[in-house]
Amino acid sequence: MTSYDEVDKLFVIGATKKLQNEINKPIENIEEYNEVPDIHQWHGNIVTLNRRKCLILMNNATGLNLTLLGLRKEQFEHLDSVIKGSLRQLFQLLDVEKGIADEMLAAADDIAYTKTNNRKILGMMNEIKFFTEDTVMGQAYEDIDAAEINNFNNKTLVFSGLDKQNPYDQFIAYFEKQ
Repeated sequence: MTSYDEVDKLFVIGATKKLQNEINKPIENIEEYNEVPDIHQWHGNIVTLNRRKCLILMNNATGLNLTLLGLRKEQFEHLDSVIKGSLRQLFQLLDVEKGIADEMLAAADDIAYTKTNNRKILGMMNEIKFFTEDTVMGQAYEDIDAAEINNFNNKTLVFSGLDKQNPYDQFIAYFEKQ
């Protein structure tokens, strides 16, 4: 078993079967990561938009989400780095306070993949997929604005499972309670 200090500096991503098929990483037993704080637990799924593979990543505690469009095979081979770099960009886009962003990015240094375990998060990820599909419909891939999509999905969408707050507000509220 890992110590609390170790689990506090770790991301756990519940990978759907589609994501598991894309990555060359071991799928760990979720029970080994019960001590990982909710804020460091995520779910990930692969969807196809405009005939390109996209990753939707969603935080279990807050619903904060990241949609990465048009991932290629080599990006899946280095997915941990892609996720960390993309989260850095998301935090900048959303104007997340530097201390919070740094704390989250430090935890992303080590990523473990498990099976999914939260149906509510999977349902919210499906909503993100539908909104994103609607947004990109009819657009050429080159014309899709990923920043606009991620901003909308985090600051405008409201999920009933998040106390009627958008994911960004839920994320900020999480850290204000700490």
